[in-house]
Amino acid sequence: MYLNGNTFSKILVLVAVFIALAACAPKKVRLYGASDSLRNDIVGSALSLQGKPYKNAAKGPDAFDCSGFVYYVFKQHRVFLPPPAAAQGRAGYEVGRNGVQPGDLVIFRIDGDFHIGIVLSGGDFIHASKSRGVAIDNIDTVYWRRQLVGYRSVL
Repeated sequence: MYLNGNTFSKILVLVAVFIALAACAPKKVRLYGASDSLRNDIVGSALSLQGKPYKNAAKGPDAFDCSGFVYYVFKQHRVFLPPPAAAQGRAGYEVGRNGVQPGDLVIFRIDGDFHIGIVLSGGDFIHASKSRGVAIDNIDTVYWRRQLVGYRSVL
């Protein structure tokens, strides 16, 4: 089959549009092993905020920084955490990677500052990203793995 240059260009544009749209779509997350309803409710609340913009020192509901996002989500379920990420990273108790559950906190150290998110499942976590707002990432990517400090449970 032979494609002329014009047809090939159209196909290339369609493929590029499809890839761009797929990358912008909110990621669907399936929970595994979280039988506790409070954990499921916290994860559901966090996911409902996906796409909200990042704003330094913002605690929601229209925009968030990382610790403001965690503070806001947990507050909705009457779990009160201190606002700064460093303090949130000391709240509760430490859990290992094998014991982490949806709704636990994941803590990172990036350029000397703490960054915090909420564990979803299968290595996925949700956080307020400076570049993308509230978004889902995976701990197993090289970037996040290098920044990982640990996990904490406050539930």
